Amino acid sequence: MPVIKFDYFAYPHIKNKKLVAIYRPIIAIRVSAKHKIYPNTIECVVDSGADFNLLPATIGEHLGLDIKKGEKVTHMGIGNIRIEAYKHNVSLYVGRRKVTTEAHFSYHQKIPLLGRDGFFKYFKTITFNEKQLLLSLEY
Repeated sequence: MPVIKFDYFAYPHIKNKKLVAIYRPIIAIRVSAKHKIYPNTIECVVDSGADFNLLPATIGEHLGLDIKKGEKVTHMGIGNIRIEAYKHNVSLYVGRRKVTTEAHFSYHQKIPLLGRDGFFKYFKTITFNEKQLLLSLEY
C-alpha cells in the first residue's frame, strides 16, 4: 500500500524560562470547494484528539463559500470553550491523494486541524512516530 511520510515541524516554546522546540505533526495540503482551489498550501495539524476537520473561515471565504449558510455546529475545545463552525463539503489533497470530505469553518479558529472523522478515516493506517518525529499516512 502507498505511504506518504511527513517530518514533524519544530515550533519554539518557552519551558522553565528556556527556549525549546515542540514538534508537531503538520502536513501541507491543498483544499478545494465549488470547483475552486485555494491558491496556497495550508499547513494543518494532524490531530488525533479532533473529531472533525476545523479550518479558519477565511479559507472557505476564499473558496467562495458562504460560510454561515453551512450547517451550524458547535465544537468543544480545551477548557470546554465552545467554538461555532459551519459545515461544508470540500476536497483535500495530500500528496497525490484526494479526499472528498467535510470541513467545519470557524471565525474563531486560527490553526487548521485535520480530525478523525473528516480525515483519518480515509487512510488505512496513520502512524505518529514520536521517536523519529515522523507521521506516516498509508492508504
